Amino acid sequence: MTGHLQAKFTPAFSRDLKKKAAKRNWDLRELEEVVDLVIANTSESQEILKQRHNMHRLSGKWAGSSECHVANAGDWLVIWRTESGIAYFQRTGSHDELFR
Repeated sequence: MTGHLQAKFTPAFSRDLKKKAAKRNWDLRELEEVVDLVIANTSESQEILKQRHNMHRLSGKWAGSSECHVANAGDWLVIWRTESGIAYFQRTGSHDELFR
């Protein structure tokens, strides 16, 4: 692990959040927790992401990115890519929205 990352949010991520958060009554503190774990970038935070949030690497058009579930909200996912000390949060939404 390389330690603390900087968070950057893509326009698509911001759009997803704006469009979906209020409509679905998402608890944004749950999202903040996931973002904090990703940018902490410690072996402990990675373990929490894997165990509690089902974090895994993606393939196909998302190769090089990771995805995890937010809280236990069921079908609420976050996709990000880590590069040069920056975690780029790419998309958020349901499985169908992100992978259809």
